[in-house]
Amino acid sequence: MTLDTLLTRAAGECVDERERYLIIFTQGANGYVCKNEGVTDEAQALFHGTYRHCQIWIERRGIAAAMRHISQHLTEVPELSDPSLGPAGLVEHLGSLPG
Repeated sequence: MTLDTLLTRAAGECVDERERYLIIFTQGANGYVCKNEGVTDEAQALFHGTYRHCQIWIERRGIAAAMRHISQHLTEVPELSDPSLGPAGLVEHLGSLPG
């Protein structure tokens, strides 16, 4: 597998996870997060906070899904399976964007 393929698949996992949630506004910039399943009752809320904090709550789940995918398939990408790469090198490769 190529690095680009791995990152594209990880990005897809991120989007899929983020789309599992909705932010519902209450007053001003406040709101809550619920599952994207049609039930948007505040009593079912998974998180309460400002709109920004709700976004962060969802984004973290998306990032975690992407990282899980990368972790599961890391050894399938030759340039990432080099043991001498180290954590900083790995993060640098993962943070690269195609031109």
